[in-house]
Amino acid sequence: MDAHPRRMFTLALWLLPALAAAQVDLRSAVKQHVLRNGMTWLVVERHQAPVFTGFVRVKVGGADEEAGYTGLAHLFEHMAFKGTAALGTTDFEAEKGLLRKIAEAGDRLSALERSVQGATEEAARLRTELKQLGEAHGKLTDENALSALYQLNGAVGLNATTDKDLTSYFVSFPRNRLELWAQVEASRLAAPVLRDFYKERDVVMEERRMRTDSEPGGAMYEELMQVAFTMSPYRWPTVGYMGDLESMTLQRAQAFHEKFYAPANAVGCIVGDVKFEEVVPLLERTFGAIPARPAPPPLMFAEPPRRQQRRSTVYFDAGPRLMLGFRKPTLPSRDDYVFDVIDAVLGEGRTGRLHQRLVQKDRVAQRVGVFTGPGSRLDNLFTVVALPMEGVPLEKVERAAWEELERLKREPLAAEELQKVLNQVQAGLARAVATNNGLASTLSRYQALAGDWRYFVDHPGVIASITAEDVQRVARQYFVPENAVVVDLQRPAAAGGGK
Repeated sequence: MDAHPRRMFTLALWLLPALAAAQVDLRSAVKQHVLRNGMTWLVVERHQAPVFTGFVRVKVGGADEEAGYTGLAHLFEHMAFKGTAALGTTDFEAEKGLLRKIAEAGDRLSALERSVQGATEEAARLRTELKQLGEAHGKLTDENALSALYQLNGAVGLNATTDKDLTSYFVSFPRNRLELWAQVEASRLAAPVLRDFYKERDVVMEERRMRTDSEPGGAMYEELMQVAFTMSPYRWPTVGYMGDLESMTLQRAQAFHEKFYAPANAVGCIVGDVKFEEVVPLLERTFGAIPARPAPPPLMFAEPPRRQQRRSTVYFDAGPRLMLGFRKPTLPSRDDYVFDVIDAVLGEGRTGRLHQRLVQKDRVAQRVGVFTGPGSRLDNLFTVVALPMEGVPLEKVERAAWEELERLKREPLAAEELQKVLNQVQAGLARAVATNNGLASTLSRYQALAGDWRYFVDHPGVIASITAEDVQRVARQYFVPENAVVVDLQRPAAAGGGK
């Protein structure tokens, strides 16, 4: 193909008719293929440059974990970079014996940790044994083998992410390295070797200390999720609770891989200088060779009706802040689309109503914004976040935010404001697919979450159908006290400035 798709998406930033044309073009550009083991692949040919981006998304995240074993999806993402039986080792046969001993000692130690016996002499002995086994194992392995191989072959942007819904692996390569990428990524998906499991567990524990335990925003966000949800696994932190991480076992991680890393539970996407008719046989030889397994059942959680507002205060030696959340439905509900419009009305930078009111007019907040989260497979939250000006009571900031929400119920959006918002939402969608990486990310995400990548293509048309009455209806239904969750952050009295 020529540069037409990218040109159309660029024009879509400014002209809605051009976006409509781009939708038509994208529908014909995306080719879909399902491997014999059930793994779905999307391929888009873009021949502007001799490169491609590959995405592999597994439909597993923090929401798929069990109580007492939180953080495992994120921890497994770390393990997928440790290589395979052919990559990252100098002698895999010798290594297997050490891995078995490490698993046995580590799982015994984890059992003691879980039964609150981590301070016993037996636990201390096992820690020493694990350290010695780890040192011996390190002499047989190269933890940087994957990244070194990829860098040597021109890779850019090797990375992975884990959220509540998905675990994603992605990288960009020169087009002549497509077969290398497919072979390595298929091996990582099918049979990763769980090297340095307990070492990486410690790394994740340190991530938790830095991003949640020692960071006010992280601590506050974790509290918001736990207060907002009672049944949904969205209440658990993706990084995991510290106690769960301390007692995590290698055996549990292996069972997690067996259950969730099934080909039928994964989506792949390739965007760039490739040819579909050449890609399909390669995918069948590599990813298609992974044995088929049933996909796990879908998540099914329903929150009970809410009849009371929930509030919580996080005490932290940091400046005060506020989070005001409202439970809402997820895709494909039409109300979810309406919230996209509300997001733009309230929180679109300096032109958003909340910034105009709280920051510029009333001067009660330093910053204010909105976000939707923590995931999209289950009903989620629409949340307002505000940092008050020094000396301004949190109650005053919250009152101003509520008044803007009430305004949405009371006053229909003017036609000009609604059209501006619709343009902003649709332009943002166009920006998301301007690059190979952005398009591969977007298509694979919606294929995994919605079950059809066309959800993204149809999104602008649904957004364009939303009316001022839709916005009022949704605001009246969800922005009510009994659906609200309020979390504030204040300094403890001992640190000064407490209640």
